[in-house]
Amino acid sequence: MKPNFILMFLLIALSLIGWPVATQKSRTYTIVASESSFWVFVPKTGLLSGLAHDHEIGVKSFTGKIVVPEAGASSGSLELDVDATSLAVLDKKPSEDDKKKIYNSMHNEVLESARHPKITFKSASVSDLKQTGGEAYNFTLNGDLTLHGVTKRIVVPVSLTINAKELRAIGKYTLRQTDYGIKPYSAAGGTIKVKNEITVNFNIVART
Repeated sequence: MKPNFILMFLLIALSLIGWPVATQKSRTYTIVASESSFWVFVPKTGLLSGLAHDHEIGVKSFTGKIVVPEAGASSGSLELDVDATSLAVLDKKPSEDDKKKIYNSMHNEVLESARHPKITFKSASVSDLKQTGGEAYNFTLNGDLTLHGVTKRIVVPVSLTINAKELRAIGKYTLRQTDYGIKPYSAAGGTIKVKNEITVNFNIVART
């Protein structure tokens, strides 16, 4: 076997078993904020919860990128930066005055956005990757979420479609506010309050 054939055989063998090679390339997708969305569902609880409303909070300002090596999505990574001060009240039922009160309580008492203006996520690994179609995958994204000055490892189920130009990812996960040193909002002596567990939903569009 000639030397160049030996080298070619080794390169093919290494790529088949997933080892990195010097020529391996990556694709970087940048999140398109105007076409993506993040929102948080905050359910009510308490003795007088019937007088209150569930809340939907939207994230208005965020940036991020996804890097996918040539080896595939299982080796990909995500970095996300959110401007905590951009969180806004999406509720339609409350009056404008009530929306302002909810907004002020959220930023001043709950998130303390002036002290903790950034929310970040950085992935650590991808697990349970399953291909559900030609360009579609389901997987679990494991990473570190920093919120209210506290960093915790979270596990996020994701559904993904991807091609050379565009990536779309949807999913949701539940987090406990107290895990991040946040005291859930309450009023009227605790008879009206929100639950500790809130649900974060996302629909991401990113392009190369």
